[in-house]
Amino acid sequence: MSPLDRWRMAQLDRRTLPRAEYRRTAPGLLELEGYRCAVRDLGHGGLRVEPAPAGRVWQAGEQVGGSLVLRTGERVPIEGIIGRVDRSGLAIVPDGGGWPTPAAVELERTTLLQRHRERRSAPRLPIPFPPGTPPGSRTGLRDVSASGLRYMLTHAERAPAAGSRIEGALQLDAETVIDVRGRVVRHIGREIAVAFDPPGLDAQVLAVLHQRFFPS
Repeated sequence: MSPLDRWRMAQLDRRTLPRAEYRRTAPGLLELEGYRCAVRDLGHGGLRVEPAPAGRVWQAGEQVGGSLVLRTGERVPIEGIIGRVDRSGLAIVPDGGGWPTPAAVELERTTLLQRHRERRSAPRLPIPFPPGTPPGSRTGLRDVSASGLRYMLTHAERAPAAGSRIEGALQLDAETVIDVRGRVVRHIGREIAVAFDPPGLDAQVLAVLHQRFFPS
């Protein structure tokens, strides 16, 4: 069976078998032939990488190997064949012994769904602009919760790629700084959404922010 036929069979499997989809969250990490790749969905019959990593030419039918990092932190060896190459990226189907088990795929799927529900339900603290504040001194932060934040890029900033890591300190004002460690999960216009690395923002920090911007 050709790689393309195997990918077509995997597409049929995708309709009937559960798969882990990295939507509105940081993509999965696949270290493939020395390249760091963003995984958009994962199933027992294959996975998708978008975009294809730059730096070399990828061809359908090529055997590849690497290591997939699951949300649990577990590293799973990957052995497969590139079933399709298009403008979006690569489609890889299993070939050999290295691939996540159905149980591992299901755990990854349920973990992603659970974290998505947690982010949706986490109360957000909108950061107001004090009346009369000059535009140049305003914070770019729009809101923050225990699981993430949203901020606006300045005119001089370049937009980070979805899935890229962000580490640093966000200066809200002369008295308030937030340490940020996480991944970009959404980029709409000039607005960037970041999901914090577990365990998220400390509850005491949120309490300080609430007291700072919403004093009772």
